[in-house]
Amino acid sequence: MEEYFSAIHKMEQVVMFPSLLRGVYMEQQDDTSTGDFGNRDLYEYYIQLKSIKLTVEGRLEPLNESKHQITSRDEVQENEEEADLEGLLYHHFTGLYRVLTHLTRKANALTTKYNEIIGQINQSEMTHTW
Repeated sequence: MEEYFSAIHKMEQVVMFPSLLRGVYMEQQDDTSTGDFGNRDLYEYYIQLKSIKLTVEGRLEPLNESKHQITSRDEVQENEEEADLEGLLYHHFTGLYRVLTHLTRKANALTTKYNEIIGQINQSEMTHTW
């Protein structure tokens, strides 16, 4: 979890102008951290990563029981799950770990790409001033 928050914090510190990420797509490479960006531009991923961070920091609120009726089938499933709480915890923890690892890679790849964009802009400015 610390790696995830560190990667998001670094992304937030580095990406001073998120609008530079509009219309920029990650090139498909063999690296797994860049192969999962899909069809969305990096600006959309930047917004998504920040939103997820806020959700994780704010903790998920418990479901309001008055809004969700529990059926007998749901109760049976809940009783079965309680029988193997350790296994259930391991299952959910493993899933959370995978998601956070995936999001950490995305944040790191996005930060790297942003640094490349800034480097190209700076190099272009240096070339034009000579």
